[in-house]
Amino acid sequence: MQDRILDGRYRLGRQLGAGGSGTVWEALDTRLERQVAVKIVNTVTVGRDPRARERFEREAKLLAGLSSPFIVTVHDVGEARFEGDAHSVLYLVMERLRGRSLDQLLTEELPALGEVARWGEHMCRALAVAHDSGVVHRDLKPANVMVGPDGLARVLDFGIAAVLAESSDHARLTSTGVVVGTPAYMSPEQIEGRPVGPRSDLYSTGCVLYTLVAGRPPFHGTSLYQLLRQQMESAPPAPGALRPGLPPGWDELIMSMLSKRPEDRPGSAAEVAERLRDLSVLAAHAPPAPVVAAVTSSYQPTRVDSRRDPRAVLLASCPRPGGGRLPLATGQRMRLADVLPGAASFTIGLDWRAPDGMDADASALIVDRAGQVLSDDHFVFYNNPAPRGIGVRLGGDDPEALFRVELPRLGPRAERVVFALSIHDAEARGQNLSGLSLLHARLIDPGNDMELLCYGFPSGPARATGLTIGELAREDDGWWFSAVSRPYPGGLAEIVRAHGVTVESDAD
Repeated sequence: MQDRILDGRYRLGRQLGAGGSGTVWEALDTRLERQVAVKIVNTVTVGRDPRARERFEREAKLLAGLSSPFIVTVHDVGEARFEGDAHSVLYLVMERLRGRSLDQLLTEELPALGEVARWGEHMCRALAVAHDSGVVHRDLKPANVMVGPDGLARVLDFGIAAVLAESSDHARLTSTGVVVGTPAYMSPEQIEGRPVGPRSDLYSTGCVLYTLVAGRPPFHGTSLYQLLRQQMESAPPAPGALRPGLPPGWDELIMSMLSKRPEDRPGSAAEVAERLRDLSVLAAHAPPAPVVAAVTSSYQPTRVDSRRDPRAVLLASCPRPGGGRLPLATGQRMRLADVLPGAASFTIGLDWRAPDGMDADASALIVDRAGQVLSDDHFVFYNNPAPRGIGVRLGGDDPEALFRVELPRLGPRAERVVFALSIHDAEARGQNLSGLSLLHARLIDPGNDMELLCYGFPSGPARATGLTIGELAREDDGWWFSAVSRPYPGGLAEIVRAHGVTVESDAD
């Protein structure tokens, strides 16, 4: 099929992957002269249902309307026949992605809990957007999640299983007689042919999280029949039994997602995303992953390459006029030269909303490669707002704190500038960051006060009184803004101690 022209427009290259619903090819869009990935489904696959093509196109249109950095972008859809072929094909044109599937990553090593929490949150953000639009994935598995060089996990293959599942041969069988989906990651209701919904995807996500944490899926019967019976009737061992030292919150979340009855699972993908963010607090203190046999799979994962995609979804409505121009999602990075060419100085604003009786403070730490401050003066906060010769100064009116950053003055040893928010006197007042809303870090052009990009959350994490929220990082090709965050239960004192600042015991 290589070098054949599809629908007079897409010149196929090498095959990138294959699965039960079709094959994926790299291709050149000759009209727009860009590289794409094309998924091809033979019309024989959809059986004898004359409405299959209509459903395929309808599903693709729904997918094209899903706006999220965690979902592969759909460019085009259609039906065409290659010259000389008797049967036509349905095709879906998508962006090319660079990276590795979770399936591939699992064959190499068991990922750290921090990575699992981040990837899991990204998957759930993708599902939340899809579910809000009435789209259910039906076939979520490690092979359908791609981790790119920007650190984001993106979900592939939305909707294809849904089209096949509606074939007239059987409500839950493809025309080849295979259960739609991948048995090791399928919900009981999907196996039994009952209606599926958003919580069916949560069950599959729970299976994926289980695999990432424990090193194997929750069920692994020696036969298809045994595997399907296990999914419908058996309870797997808690993942903590396979990964000693796993914080109990992981068991609680994953096992709730694997409940046999949909109504016993978490209420939504957005809820699971928030719980995964809370678990990231503990991830940094978890013991190293034990040696576990690599997961093997007979499924050939979809492999697509593409240039880094800087798109992002606004996770919280920016409260500032003109805000939200280029929102970043957790794990994304943006090179400063791409958004503010030639600038040696700029402003980082930390913004939030706090109820009466709650006071929050903003701070910045200039650290070396090891993550330690260059000196105590390199901790910029309300009692040290404008240290001389540091390159970072704190100003602004409450509630937004404005950090003026001058890159040439940071010095050659400075590798990162870490920004943080903390609750003042949190322990005495019994408060935590969940009381704050619309937490944002914003890059601002000092020439016109225009926001260039932002990163934030709808609310702060519970059980934490401080968190880092964005950082500047020096790379070989210049400075980058990195959308990363970590909560600290111990508040400002824990944050500064972690970065090597000498503080009094009552620093909070």
